[in-house]
Amino acid sequence: MPADVINGTQPNLNEAQIKLIDELVYEKTGQSLNDLQRLVLSECWQTSKKTYEEIATENNYSSRYIQQRVAPSLWHLMSEIAETKVTKSNCRSTLLRCIEHTTERLTETADSHDAIIYKTLEQHKFPFELPAESVPLGSPYYIQRKPYEFQCYKLIRQPGALIRIKAPRQMGKTSLMNRIINHAQDYKTAVVNFQQTDQEILSDLDRLLRWLCANIARQLKLPPMLDDFWDEDIGSKMSCTLYLEEYILEQIDEPIILALEESSELFDYDAVSKDIFTMLRTWHEYTKHNETWENLRLILVQSTENYIPLNVNQSPFNVGFEVPLSPFTREQVSTLAERSSIEIAPQTSHQLMDLLAGHPYLIRLALHHIAKGSVDWEGLFALASTDAGIFKEHLHRHLWNLQQHAKLCVFFRDVLSQPAPIRIPQEHAFKLHSMGLVTLDGNQVQMSCGLYRQYFTEHL
Repeated sequence: MPADVINGTQPNLNEAQIKLIDELVYEKTGQSLNDLQRLVLSECWQTSKKTYEEIATENNYSSRYIQQRVAPSLWHLMSEIAETKVTKSNCRSTLLRCIEHTTERLTETADSHDAIIYKTLEQHKFPFELPAESVPLGSPYYIQRKPYEFQCYKLIRQPGALIRIKAPRQMGKTSLMNRIINHAQDYKTAVVNFQQTDQEILSDLDRLLRWLCANIARQLKLPPMLDDFWDEDIGSKMSCTLYLEEYILEQIDEPIILALEESSELFDYDAVSKDIFTMLRTWHEYTKHNETWENLRLILVQSTENYIPLNVNQSPFNVGFEVPLSPFTREQVSTLAERSSIEIAPQTSHQLMDLLAGHPYLIRLALHHIAKGSVDWEGLFALASTDAGIFKEHLHRHLWNLQQHAKLCVFFRDVLSQPAPIRIPQEHAFKLHSMGLVTLDGNQVQMSCGLYRQYFTEHL
């Protein structure tokens, strides 16, 4: 960040400063500055400050509205992030100190992270670890998801937090979730993965909620005690809610992180999923006004968009903080290559991105084999979509899954046959997206990477 941004030698509030202030507001309060608040802050930042009446007149607002509604709300938010009283008269000097402190903190954090990375690299016997479903804590090959990661670390410490991590499979959701949990390792934690649920349980609301409660209790080292709280006269949802409130939250008087992985697995069971997601939204609402529920922090991990109809006031997917994980950028791929002592020529980098489109798991797998010397770049590209290539197991798994779902396979062939995005039924579009085979482009979908296009053109 340029020195004049940090030190405030420029007289006006610039974009970098307002962006950082907005991020700090979001981290602290979960809110964002609106356009009018930005305007008032910019005008009051200048050495020659305008009156509220002048600001209102020049921008066609009521001076009373600016003075009594907008300004008090703005200075309250600024006081929150600066942790001291901020007013119109001291906003520039106080917030500049806040910006400088934040910049130093982020720099120290980044430097510390890099130091850990390179120290770990020196200790590694092998140049690159074998990619797995998630990147281990402390791994030098983990790529931070900025700015979301620092925001999640801040948010998980706030009462009633709800974080939603959304991305196709093998994009890094579990890796990020584990780091959020590790950041708050002084909290109690229960991680429930719906992929581990038997199909007959998933289709039965009562059994599923009992399964959920038993999992939570055992991970928190508590006896399940389900029958003491389950009452068929009030129903499964209320029994589950009372169990969490009167047993779990009352028994453990400290913050509890409840992480629900692969919540998208419930989407195929309309009646069950509606009840569960409505219940989760209710739990989140309880955290806003009930001291017992304030200790609950929710993390929802999903592989795709929600395709079940939910009332906007009953859905947990339009509240909280959403973290949409994207494929790696070319710069992030270069960072990974550098950490594994691999030099990538610009042309090779372009080929790799065309083939894999930044898919985190596939990128890590490619770099792992290059670093080991088990394949060179020419061989990797030549054999990528064949049964002799390094991606064969990954591709075979996708092929098998498609072959088990005939209708899904038909729509996937339609996408495969077109070079441009096309429209297919929403449910199938979301399922293909959750597998990582397609990307969403508004209401249309297209192949997510060259590797899949090459392979499935030959095998479907």
